[in-house]
Amino acid sequence: MRRTILTILAAFALAGCRTAPPAPAAPPLWDLRIDPLIDLHSWARMLVFRPDERPGLPGLSEAIEALQQQGDSRAWGIYDGSMIEASNAADLARIAAELPENVQSRSGQSIPMRERMTRLAQAYQKLEPPFRETLWPRHRERAERVAAYLRRHLLPRSAEVFADLARSLDVSVPSTPIPVYLVAEAPFPRAVTSRSPAGPFSVVAPEGEPNNLWDEIVIHETIHGLDVLSREGGALRELRRRLSAVPGASPQEVEEHAHCLMFVQAAGTVRRVFDPAHKDYGDVAGVYGRLPKASPVVVPAWKDYLAGKIFRAAALDRIVQAYQKEKGAPQDALSRVGMP
Repeated sequence: MRRTILTILAAFALAGCRTAPPAPAAPPLWDLRIDPLIDLHSWARMLVFRPDERPGLPGLSEAIEALQQQGDSRAWGIYDGSMIEASNAADLARIAAELPENVQSRSGQSIPMRERMTRLAQAYQKLEPPFRETLWPRHRERAERVAAYLRRHLLPRSAEVFADLARSLDVSVPSTPIPVYLVAEAPFPRAVTSRSPAGPFSVVAPEGEPNNLWDEIVIHETIHGLDVLSREGGALRELRRRLSAVPGASPQEVEEHAHCLMFVQAAGTVRRVFDPAHKDYGDVAGVYGRLPKASPVVVPAWKDYLAGKIFRAAALDRIVQAYQKEKGAPQDALSRVGMP
């Protein structure tokens, strides 16, 4: 009897020591995609700026001519947003026929969007078969190489990455994954984020060998996506509002300051999540040097914030006050510099 009781007690003890089954891993917050039409479109856009690299494929010259007509950023967003809705060039022609006849550019110019997109779709219908036969296999292999790295290295840490971005930039983590289209070629700067009716999406073409810079590029484009989703809130929106209120503010300069902050933040997130010794893409690729008005103040101010030396509000104050000084405007009376 005593042995039976001891056996029962031992069984209960063992049962109590058993750990609960691990919770299923949260799905990644990026949706990596490889699509031949998006790849074709990105490649053709790159060739607009590289005439010496254009192969003699049917439809390519017509596509280049159609692409050369566009220069307005809003038009490019409509172009790219239409591409992700199409399964092939014939489907793109159907979507083109349903676009508004005209759209207003940011400068107020009327753009014949339906006509131009129809012309591009017709060119792509000629170009798509030879592209798929000759170039797409090699392009797909390059895109899949990037996808394999990101699935192995970046996606498993997506919860940490998005949590860091949400905390640092005062934005929300998206409820659904952000699509990231991986392509073989793209025009400078080889990565762009646009908006579709379904939300933001990115097109990315990393160069070189797999490394943390690939992670930073995707994270940078993710910040653009979060910026779109944040609507009225977040540090980037606040920075733009305050800079735009400075007398004499230039919209281009305001956006350069916000974009510079994105570069600093993306690199900072890579350091926190992956490698403390990671070097900024802004330094490695010379981006900070191409932002001479923004980088001297944005980079040190935001790095001080990410290092925990000052509050986020103090970093924004520093950036705005430097811009006010550069414009010869009165300085903010209130300074919120302090320790977090």
